[in-house]
Amino acid sequence: MKSKNKLIIRQETLPYLNLFDLNKSWLSLKQERTGLVEEAHELRARMWVLSHKITEIEEKISQAIVKLEKKNV
Repeated sequence: MKSKNKLIIRQETLPYLNLFDLNKSWLSLKQERTGLVEEAHELRARMWVLSHKITEIEEKISQAIVKLEKKNV
């Protein structure tokens, strides 16, 4: 019964759909998705660079701690 109702609703609304608006909306969503994907790639690249910089800083800090410990001994 429900499937028949859905079919009737679709048949009734189909003539009123503006295909140009639907296509325009779809293209807009597609462009938005593309932009979000590009932004995600850029953010991943930035995170990679930052994580390597953090690793370098951590190494320098540990080297400085070792030097200080040697001076204090």
